[in-house]
Amino acid sequence: MGRIRGLDEARHGHGGVLALRALGAAVLALGLVIPWGPIAEADPPADPPSAGEAQAARDAVAAGALDVRQAEAALGTLRTELEAAQVRVQVAGADYAEAQLAVEQAEQEVAAARTAAKKAHRGEVAARSGLAEVYRASARDADLGSLDVAFEADSVPDMVGRSAVERAVQRKLGGAMAAYQQARAASESADARWSAAKKQRDVAAEQARTAFDAAQAAAADLAARTQAAEVERRALVARLAQLRQTSVEIENEREAARAAAAEAAREAAAKAELERRQEVRDEAAAVARVRTERPGGGSADGGTAGPDVEPAPAPAPAPAPRPAPAGSPTEGVTAGSEGLGIGAVTWARTRLGAPYLLGAAGPSAYDCSGLTMMSWASQGVNITRTSRSQYLAVGKVDYGSLRPGDLVFYGSDPSDPASIYHVAMYTGGGMMIEATLPGHPLSENPLRLSGAMPYAGRP
Repeated sequence: MGRIRGLDEARHGHGGVLALRALGAAVLALGLVIPWGPIAEADPPADPPSAGEAQAARDAVAAGALDVRQAEAALGTLRTELEAAQVRVQVAGADYAEAQLAVEQAEQEVAAARTAAKKAHRGEVAARSGLAEVYRASARDADLGSLDVAFEADSVPDMVGRSAVERAVQRKLGGAMAAYQQARAASESADARWSAAKKQRDVAAEQARTAFDAAQAAAADLAARTQAAEVERRALVARLAQLRQTSVEIENEREAARAAAAEAAREAAAKAELERRQEVRDEAAAVARVRTERPGGGSADGGTAGPDVEPAPAPAPAPAPRPAPAGSPTEGVTAGSEGLGIGAVTWARTRLGAPYLLGAAGPSAYDCSGLTMMSWASQGVNITRTSRSQYLAVGKVDYGSLRPGDLVFYGSDPSDPASIYHVAMYTGGGMMIEATLPGHPLSENPLRLSGAMPYAGRP
């Protein structure tokens, strides 16, 4: 019985523990279902924007976009004006280069005239010395009478010889004096003429330099205004990006895409115009070949229509042919090979980053034609100093035949080489090297056809 009671007590004790464990589990489960402490309330859902608020937001975005478009339009106008101003700077620079070249040529001509004058002066000195000797001989002979001269002579042949020599000396002296007088007059005239020309060209060069400085100042003012407009546009773009809940980068990408499309359209139009001009030239050349092959305008088989043959009806009048631009691809001289052109490009690339300087041809600074001249001079090919004279001097090629080293010229009138204001050098792969403007270091840029002359040049 005692043992049994002990087992019962043990069972009851174990059952109590189990009961306590069950109660604890129940309380824990109830705690998970029923929250303890104060109950947190969820935020009520926000009311949707009213129609007026939504419209106000849309209006703000539209106003921001309008402000950006207006700013971009104003900036575009300034950029166009700046581009035109930079062209005026280049035109003034080309004018100055031409004027400076004229001054240098005048200085050379003045130096040549003065050299001729010095040579004539030396002839004068010699002539005067000879004349003095003749005068002394004449004076000595004048102290002697005719009979004394006869007595002085050792013989009759001697007397005759002395007279002949005197006449020969006088003729030589007379000729020398006449030649001297002509040379002196010519040299003095040339000296005076070219000295006056140099003064005029000095004045022209100074005026050209003044015009260049004025154009550069105007371009600098426009550049400053363009920069200020760009700052304003960026601020408006940032505001628009905030309104649109986009980013400034996205808005700038949109603007860059529009600018790239406009530039591509301009280049495409320029390329199409160059191709049209080439077609006109090709058509004119074909007509000329036909006329050469059929002199006299006869029929292809050389026959003529008989009297009984009724003439064919006249064809409808063809539209007037488009005029071909002035200049022929055969004008100018090409002396450089393809390899020399590559060498000129290699040399020019060693000058990348050099500053632009009006009238400079190295070694540390260049203008546009100074760069092209020195690049080809490095290969032993001499071309002229200015962009306008280079266009006239080099051989002409169409743009479909460009090779490294060829020169690309820009002018305001495609038919007038005197309108050329810039030259660059093609480097291959659609790129070119150029020295453009003060403040713009020598650089390699994509080839531009807008404003290009009808032909490229091949030195």
